[in-house]
Amino acid sequence: MNMDTGGLTVFVQMLAAAVAAVAVGMLLLSLVPGHLFASRDGPLFDDSRNEAVFIFDGESLLDCSPEARAILATRQGRGSPWQRLSEWLALTFPTAEDRLRLLGQQGRFTLATADDAPQALVLQAELRGGLLRITIADAAGPEAGPTPDGRRGAPVSVALLTDEVEGLRDVVLHAPWLCWRERAGGEVTWANAAYLLKLEDVLPEQTVIRWPLPRLFTAENDGARRTPRQSIERREGGREWYELTTVDLGAARLCFALPADGAVRAETMLHDFMQNLTRAFSHVPVGLAIFDRQRRLTMFNPALTDLTGLPVEVLSSRPTLIGMLDAMRDRNLLPEPRDYRSWRRHLAGMEDASATGMYEDEWNMPGGQTYHVVGRPQPDGSLVLMIDDISTEMTRVQRYRADLDLGQAVIDTVDDAIAVFAPSGQLAMSNAAYGRLWGHDHGEGLESAAVTDLVGFWQSRGAPSPIWQRIADFVARDGDSPAWEDVTRLTDGRLIFCEVKALSGGATLATFRLATDPGEMATFTALKRRA
Repeated sequence: MNMDTGGLTVFVQMLAAAVAAVAVGMLLLSLVPGHLFASRDGPLFDDSRNEAVFIFDGESLLDCSPEARAILATRQGRGSPWQRLSEWLALTFPTAEDRLRLLGQQGRFTLATADDAPQALVLQAELRGGLLRITIADAAGPEAGPTPDGRRGAPVSVALLTDEVEGLRDVVLHAPWLCWRERAGGEVTWANAAYLLKLEDVLPEQTVIRWPLPRLFTAENDGARRTPRQSIERREGGREWYELTTVDLGAARLCFALPADGAVRAETMLHDFMQNLTRAFSHVPVGLAIFDRQRRLTMFNPALTDLTGLPVEVLSSRPTLIGMLDAMRDRNLLPEPRDYRSWRRHLAGMEDASATGMYEDEWNMPGGQTYHVVGRPQPDGSLVLMIDDISTEMTRVQRYRADLDLGQAVIDTVDDAIAVFAPSGQLAMSNAAYGRLWGHDHGEGLESAAVTDLVGFWQSRGAPSPIWQRIADFVARDGDSPAWEDVTRLTDGRLIFCEVKALSGGATLATFRLATDPGEMATFTALKRRA
């Protein structure tokens, strides 16, 4: 029993030692850099060589050399290492993307930069052990000799960074806009060529420019990226406007000034144009309101305040179209429709009010006035609203209609049939006796109320006689003609007396009277014989 226990103890100790050895081995294995593992063809890359090497499994980066990490560091955009490398390759080796797409068929390819490239580089890509190996090296080789200035070839990453810095320096130095760097106190510590040239245009002659440079603009650091538009005065005269943009860098900031003369001129012209429009429309009796595409009031004339009853303060606050209507309604200055919400939506969307996009209506105001309202949408999305007080015209029309009704009532009391023709030959008025005699009212029973049509109608109801054509010729006369009278018969044998005379303005009055007593019949017979 004791021996069995001792043997078990020895076995447990040996098992624990084996587990510890495996753990130590795995720990040591994890500390070994992955790029020191060798594939079937040898090491994936050598840190001692002056070249950038990337190892990808698909689009996942497994490992890379220090030079390769420096290349990825130059790409500040977001994205995976594969995306950043692809962006860099597209700029340096334009055909690399197409060649990488065919790498599965070719297995390996080599590319060189163009002859005019800032630095001669060579790109090698190959599939090794199922992994993608991309190598970027100097075209002169990793053992390149001294450069013309006596220095030995710089690493690829340093050369790339140097080239990028020089390119950025050229871009900023020769940029057409003003660019400078300031300390927190406002001292200019760096400026591009455009800023220095502008100093020469602004500062007095013979002024010696020293560092720190003079400030052209007073861009206060209030946390805003954009500062109010500023101007500078040139030495020869004239003022230049600029839009300032600042980027806070902590202890310093970058400042950019973009020319804004064109924008200032456009705004000045627009302001002058609006002022001229305001002066021109100030004497127009029609209320004018112009809304922008957001339906906010941008311009109005004094007549609008008189017609709408809204104070200038309300209109100057640039209300929306709906807001202006609501303000008028609150002051009982709008006609109250049955459904106000639907009505104002219809008014606000007056582009869809008709096929032509125009709104037109008459508003009967609570005070008794009548407004003619027209809304015209413009091609740029704005809206022009015109309000005209037509109360006087409506009163005149109502009076004219009342006079017509009164005249009609008067001639309806006359026993003789009366027909009045306008100078154009159209039947303008007839009385009730005319309708009873001929069996139709004005415009009824005929396609047209022209005298030529009425003559044909009369002939169908009367005996053959030249009287009917004489009436048509008299209505179509030119100038004054003497009145005349004549008698004829209807188809039923009744005698009818016809009298035609000219009225003022070129109108014609035709009167028809039936013979009802023996005296009238004798008179008609005498007229007939005389004719």
